[in-house]
Amino acid sequence: MMDTTHLLVTDLEVDSALANPAVPAAVRAVWQPLWESEVRLDEVLAFDVPDAELDDRLVVIRHAKEGDVYEAGITASAANALRELIGSRTDGPLFTLGGRRLTKGEVATAFREVTGGRTIHALQFTRQRKEQGSTRLSSTADQPEGKTA
Repeated sequence: MMDTTHLLVTDLEVDSALANPAVPAAVRAVWQPLWESEVRLDEVLAFDVPDAELDDRLVVIRHAKEGDVYEAGITASAANALRELIGSRTDGPLFTLGGRRLTKGEVATAFREVTGGRTIHALQFTRQRKEQGSTRLSSTADQPEGKTA
């Protein structure tokens, strides 16, 4: 069975990354829903300001991998971070830096830098593992796509 511990990130690493003032608030705000909900990086980066229903603590995913539109819950902490990020804006991309939409590369590089080399996917992978409890991945999950044990 393949060792996947290098793909995991600790709560302390995430808390430190989310609080790191050297990282732009927009970048840190992208990491939070990846850590706290079932959204994918591409979905988060595609959010526009109207997609954040902050009073209901929801975000609307309009560009889901499956092509569907759905809502995902966010924490009060994430809603507050988004509220500060949005300010008085009513439209346009939610996550911007220098007036343009953030890129996947910018978000991933910043995470790698502040966590000593962890990938952005460690947020989602760790959350999924925590939701599974102490359940180990099956041997088929550790194989490359298209192969079974």
